[in-house]
Amino acid sequence: MCTSSYFSVPVFFSFSREPFKQLTSLLLISLALSHCANPSPAPNLPPSQSDLKSLGRENLCQTRSGTGTSLTRGFQATPWGSGIELYQHKRLPEDQHQWLMFNEDGILVGAVTVYSNGLSLDPYPQLHQTLSQLPPSKEFFLNSSQILQEENPDSAILFRTGEATTTHQYVIRKRKNQDDQLVMTVFLLDPYERLFEDQHQRFLAYATSDGPTNPVRPQTAELQNTPTNEFLGLQQFARGELSLFGSCGTKNPDIAVDAYRQALKLGLPDKSHQAEAYHRIGLALKSLGKLEDAKLSLERALTLQPHSPTILNSYGTILAGLKQLPQAMQAYEQALALKPDYAHARFNLAEAFELVNPKRALQEYETFLSLAEENPQEFSKVQLAKQKIQALQNGHR
Repeated sequence: MCTSSYFSVPVFFSFSREPFKQLTSLLLISLALSHCANPSPAPNLPPSQSDLKSLGRENLCQTRSGTGTSLTRGFQATPWGSGIELYQHKRLPEDQHQWLMFNEDGILVGAVTVYSNGLSLDPYPQLHQTLSQLPPSKEFFLNSSQILQEENPDSAILFRTGEATTTHQYVIRKRKNQDDQLVMTVFLLDPYERLFEDQHQRFLAYATSDGPTNPVRPQTAELQNTPTNEFLGLQQFARGELSLFGSCGTKNPDIAVDAYRQALKLGLPDKSHQAEAYHRIGLALKSLGKLEDAKLSLERALTLQPHSPTILNSYGTILAGLKQLPQAMQAYEQALALKPDYAHARFNLAEAFELVNPKRALQEYETFLSLAEENPQEFSKVQLAKQKIQALQNGHR
């Protein structure tokens, strides 16, 4: 699910089923795209089971050299920012178009399949069951020209689900007096969702024709725009997230540092994104044991975003690692002043107080427990806090 990068969830423009004359104003609305948030997987993910045999989630994280010639035979390669995009068209009854996106490290980060003529869900009861349990993410029109011609426009529903580090998207086309059809699947690693949302229109252009009676299809080259510096910057940011948080099972802080620095050089949308890049560089440098460099990067982040609880908390952990305990405690307390229910900062502050003020440490650990005890993601810290509380209580007897 889209939870492992800095950005928030994707948005398409939505619509209500009103008469044509009230709908024409929607043509003035552009697609609103945003990002995913938080570097930790969300609990209780919605269902993601599927019996659709389409290249996708099971192949993500493979390297291009490791996929084998049988997987990529017949694909055409074109640049995808700093990476490579492979495209293939299979003239099956559903007229299948498929794209594979590899980042510059040769890792498969996304796979998109479009069924231009639509795919009935009847042969796929498992996927049908999954979709029936998911709330629609957004509804949108597939072909705005139909609105101008005062026709009943093809509409579509986007369903989103996923697993710990991946996002799965299904677009269902709805046509008057016809059964619903699957027209697009998207399987991708979470950090790259923002980039794919920017390209949804390009992919869905292959699903907006009138079917087999109109065989003319868009060409990849015509739809592939020259990437902007912002796109390239966000692509590098996603590469950094993939490496820093180990979405493919292995963390690589060296690549993360390089990627975030390239993202800053190419350009990120605003100060908050830039601050987060410096924050991430600091986290990667910390994991490499370069605490002084990490401190400088966090200080740069704080000049851009001085009231960020998460950056202040990370700054505190680096100061604590440098044995600058008073300054670390001050950073934790500033983070908690901004966000009193911030469990991580509360735990870190408790640890910092253990040697200098055991009574205060005991209070902070107890507060941490009240905040985090019911959170399964905090299980290990909760157990450690209980041990610390018992030891501190025994020390006062």
